[in-house]
Amino acid sequence: MSDVLVLGCGLIGTSVGLALRGVQDVTLHDSSPEVLATALARGAGRAWDGAEPAAMVVVAVPPSVTAGVLAEVQRLGVGQTYTHVASVQSHVQAEVEALSCNASAVVGSHPLAGRETSGPSAARADLFAGRPWAVCPSGSSTPAAVTAVRALVEACGGVPVEVTAAEHDGAVALLSHLPQVAASALAGLLVASGTSDTDGGHAGIAARTAGLSGPGLADTTRLAASDAALWTEILRLNAPQLAPVVQALAAELLDLHAALEVLAADAGDAAGTARRVGGDAAQAVGAVEAFLRRGNAGRALVPVKRGGLSDAFAPVGVVVDDAPGRLASLFATAGAAQVNVEDVRVEHLPGRPTGVIELLVGTDAIARLRTALAADGWRLVED
Repeated sequence: MSDVLVLGCGLIGTSVGLALRGVQDVTLHDSSPEVLATALARGAGRAWDGAEPAAMVVVAVPPSVTAGVLAEVQRLGVGQTYTHVASVQSHVQAEVEALSCNASAVVGSHPLAGRETSGPSAARADLFAGRPWAVCPSGSSTPAAVTAVRALVEACGGVPVEVTAAEHDGAVALLSHLPQVAASALAGLLVASGTSDTDGGHAGIAARTAGLSGPGLADTTRLAASDAALWTEILRLNAPQLAPVVQALAAELLDLHAALEVLAADAGDAAGTARRVGGDAAQAVGAVEAFLRRGNAGRALVPVKRGGLSDAFAPVGVVVDDAPGRLASLFATAGAAQVNVEDVRVEHLPGRPTGVIELLVGTDAIARLRTALAADGWRLVED
């Protein structure tokens, strides 16, 4: 009997196996022999023989087939407790209640720790470390099953957050699914129809000026590289929760558009003749600033890596030459100064001779780190 059976060896399933490696006995299964082989080669577990029982069964397959897979493995009598990691909980929970042989042993869950890349090759042992992991018991789930799933989450390094399925879906609509939509919309403008700025298109402009793009574009479009087929399914299943927040985002952008239209008119026509619109311009400037300040306030609420609030940490920027060993030397300086680096952000495009490395550190360590870096000859980015 294994400790954990993982059904589905994609990013999440394989990462579960890697997180538990050396701690628990994990068996793996996937409908694709190639995917399973990759997960096995990475050391995420051993192959399931189709009959060996497990204390915990983790179903890590697309949401549309999750309930069916879970019901089938329950019919085999393989597991003692079952969880799934579907990114949409309400729909799956209703299907599980309808199909399951024993819904009392099932507790839905969802790690908020995905990446824009997928498959077992993208899996990481630390994917869940310090990340929230929703635990969504149904009315049928037993306390023992909930306890077992929470223990699994903690063993993987995640932070269990117990919520209802409906609360989960409402939260991820805003906090996970809407960022995907926004990133895809922005990235889509780069390939919008049209080949020049004279016919309203953007693709021609993007093609001619690609060398001007900075880290902002890469940061804000990162999620646009996600699997389109999988995300189509996620957005479809969570459409009731997602539609209102997409509408709210659209309303924010439309209000900004209206203010910018006023400012564009105020700037004058193509011949340079000013077309003053009186107090409307001042009101429009206020609307733009209010839009940005709402963003400031919202950003301050976003947890940074390992769960600390963003105002507890701050970045220290360092200009680094693109040369072997420079990153190692930078971290060595931070280590010698007894400064713990919480996260790292790299602003560098291939082929450029230098880049900027931002070291995210506690605010109480900023002065000490800057002093140490300056003493070692590093060029700091001024605030």
